[in-house]
Amino acid sequence: MQANRENRHASREAPKRQRRPMLSIAIAVLILAGGAYWLMSGGQDQPQEPAAQRAEPVAPAPTIPPAPTPQAAIREAPDIPERPEPERAVAPPEPAPPPTPEELDQRLRAALAESGLDVPSALQTAVSAPYLLDRGVSSMDQVARGLVPQRTLNIARPRGAFASRRQGQRYFLDPAGYRRYDTLTQAISSLPVSTLAGLFQTLRPQLRTTYASLGYPVEAMDNTLIAALDAIIDAPTRQQPPELVSKGALWAYRDADLESRSDLQKQLLRAGPDNARRLQEWALALRMALLDTP
Repeated sequence: MQANRENRHASREAPKRQRRPMLSIAIAVLILAGGAYWLMSGGQDQPQEPAAQRAEPVAPAPTIPPAPTPQAAIREAPDIPERPEPERAVAPPEPAPPPTPEELDQRLRAALAESGLDVPSALQTAVSAPYLLDRGVSSMDQVARGLVPQRTLNIARPRGAFASRRQGQRYFLDPAGYRRYDTLTQAISSLPVSTLAGLFQTLRPQLRTTYASLGYPVEAMDNTLIAALDAIIDAPTRQQPPELVSKGALWAYRDADLESRSDLQKQLLRAGPDNARRLQEWALALRMALLDTP
């Protein structure tokens, strides 16, 4: 898909990519999409909600139906340049039958172990669940549309309950609750963006096929990945804890601009300004690495 806007975020040079002949970009895309899910604390802004202590099994296939056409943010996201294919001296062999989902999962996990891309313990449950490629692409699509992919990932939620703090007759997010997200923020931001960008090029055909199975045009796959990163990069942050208002059993943000934001961006506020900015810096670096000419 051709872009109709300039690269707003490519303000510094991207690191050179490592080109490893691995299939583990599927894992990388899954982890990228997990940048939204790690913000979950067990519900939609529920005060003092109970915290889950371990990850729950996911459905074997994505269950959230996609929109019939990509959203504007996806259509306007720039294309990721394709890496030129090397010239072949002989004709390539006949294509083998496509692997079963179980075989593909085994190959992806083996490739991940061989690639040197170490998955932190906080993200291990994401790669242990089945249908890695399907879940990763579906999660990426949801993040690009501002959603939190609750049903397509298998990452443990932060420990503890959602915390609010009362000041007189007013309520605010409790900054003590930001620490719940430190471990997951560290895990995500430690992943090397140059390696992930190179692996994306390696697995691009498989990603396109899986993305097309959601009902979207195949050429919009790379734009969806950029739009998912933009949704994180463009999320608002507040140095001071945002004020809350009660809506029955739920909390809402008093600031109308914050409350009008997507579910994904409102969840980012829960992590606090330091964690949110750290994740945004990582997403920006990955965006720049992806858009770097091969």
